[in-house]
Amino acid sequence: MRHPVLFGEYELTIDDKSRLQIPSEVRRAIKPELHGSALFIVRGINKRPWIYNEFYWDDLVSKAPQEMTPAFQRLEFDQLHFARASRVEPDKTGRVVLPEPLLRRSNMKREVTLIGVRDHLELWNRDEWDAHRDALEAREVEIATASRELPGGGTNYHPTT
Repeated sequence: MRHPVLFGEYELTIDDKSRLQIPSEVRRAIKPELHGSALFIVRGINKRPWIYNEFYWDDLVSKAPQEMTPAFQRLEFDQLHFARASRVEPDKTGRVVLPEPLLRRSNMKREVTLIGVRDHLELWNRDEWDAHRDALEAREVEIATASRELPGGGTNYHPTT
């Protein structure tokens, strides 16, 4: 399944009801007829909330082998990953309610930055994203060079598979 290419960084605020306004630019990229109307929020390997469109999420998880007696490591991964996943429906204005356990486990504050990371979105505390982005920019040449050495020139990288 083709996913929309998600990009940009958006400085946002999580309100008192744990709602996050998905920017209109992002909402326009995720077309309900192609990508589903819901979003899936999971805690990524960097311990930040990751947001996927519904159909792409379904496609990603359906690629993982399913067995009556999975290997123990597969079972542990599935327990960890799927137990913490949440399906959310944006309201008419594009707001989603972020699950309280996810916010707590990710130590999310009110001032956040939502970033596009090709096939998903990541939610960062604003100050942490600023520091991380600065560190990435300081290593920009090194990162670009290393990504070229990945299979497919870095285009096949996906940390959840």
